[in-house]
Amino acid sequence: MKANYLFYFCDGIGSVFNSQVLELLNTISEKKVFNTVFLFLGIKNELQKTELKTRNISAEIKIVIYKSYPNYPFFNFIQRKIISEAINSTNINFDEIIFHTRGELIAWHLSKVLNKEFYKNIIPDVRGASVEEVSEFFKLNNFFKILKICNYKTALKNLNKFSRVTAVSNSLRDYLVNKYKVVSDKIVVTPSLSGSNFRFNPGQLSATRSELNVKVDEILIVFSSGSIANWQNNIALQILAEEGFKVLNLSKKEIQQKNVINKFVSYSEMPTYLNAADAAIIWRDKSIVNNVASPVKFSEYICCGLPVISNYSVDMIKEYVIINSCGLIINSLDDINLNDMVQLKQMDRKKISEAGILKFGIERIVQDYLRIYSSINKI
Repeated sequence: MKANYLFYFCDGIGSVFNSQVLELLNTISEKKVFNTVFLFLGIKNELQKTELKTRNISAEIKIVIYKSYPNYPFFNFIQRKIISEAINSTNINFDEIIFHTRGELIAWHLSKVLNKEFYKNIIPDVRGASVEEVSEFFKLNNFFKILKICNYKTALKNLNKFSRVTAVSNSLRDYLVNKYKVVSDKIVVTPSLSGSNFRFNPGQLSATRSELNVKVDEILIVFSSGSIANWQNNIALQILAEEGFKVLNLSKKEIQQKNVINKFVSYSEMPTYLNAADAAIIWRDKSIVNNVASPVKFSEYICCGLPVISNYSVDMIKEYVIINSCGLIINSLDDINLNDMVQLKQMDRKKISEAGILKFGIERIVQDYLRIYSSINKI
C-alpha cells in the first residue's frame, strides 16, 4: 500500500463514537498496515475534550483535535481554515495519506482544502440521509434548517469528485445514485460494524438474568440505544410490556411500567446484557432516514445471536432477517403472540451469531475498508 498514513476525520463524540469510530481505528491500527493512524476529531467545547480522556483509544493512534463549528454556510470558510491548519500541523506529504471522513460534509470541506490531484485519496463515509434527517427530525426553525440543508445538499452533490464513496446500506447507495446522481460504481456498501466482544456467550445468560430478576423460562425482549434521537421509537416497548412480556430497556429514556427493566449500561457492558435476552426489538417509523439506515444496534443484536423483531421501515433489517430467517418482520405489534415469541426463543443463537459476525463483525468491516484503501492506491 503506497499510502503510509490514515487520516480519519470525525466531527464530535456522539453516541456511537466508541462502537463505530474507536473500534474501527483501534483494529486498523493493530493491523500495522499504516505507519500511523491519525484521528482528526472536531471538538465543540472543553467538555468534549475532557470526555475524550475517558475513552479507550490505542496509544498507537495519534489524535489531532480541531475546533468544530456549527454546520452553517457562514462558518464554511473558517471551518476549512481550521481543518487545513490541523492537516498541515502533521508535516506529512498529502500523497502519502488516505483521508477517510465520517460523513460527507468533512469530505466536501477537504475538497476545498486539498488540490484536485489528492481528491482520489478522500473517502467519504456516508452514514445516512442527512438532508431528510435535518428536515424531519431537527428541532430548528425553518431558516436554520434551510441553511443546514444547503450545506448537506452541496456536499452530497460533491461526491462524484471522489474515486470511492462508502454507504451503510444498499438502499442508501440507491438513494445517492437516484437523488444525487452519484456514480454507482464508486459506491461500496459497508454497514455499521459490531465490536469484537459482541458474540453469543451462553455462559452470561443465567447470572445476568438472576441480577435482573428474570426467570430462565420467562421471555425477555431487549431494546438498546445510546441516544435519545427522535427516530428512536420507544413506544413499542411500552406496548410489549402491556402485553405481558418482560422488556429490558437499555437506554437513557426510562419507561415506567412494571414489566420494563430500565438499565443504562456502558458500551463495554452491553454484550453481557444482550446475551441475557431472548430477542431484540428495533421499531422505526416510516421515513427515508430509517429506510436507508444501518442501525448499529441491529449489527450488535445479530452478532450476539439475538433474533430481531422489527417492522418494514428499515430495508436492511427487513432483507437480512427474511433471508437469514433470524427474527420476525411484522406490520404491527398487535401481530405478536406468545407462540411467535416461543419460536424466537428456540432459534439457534450460535448460528445467528456466527452469520452476523461474518457480515457485521469488526474484522469483516476492517477488511472491507482495507480493500477500499488499497484500491485507491492503484488508481
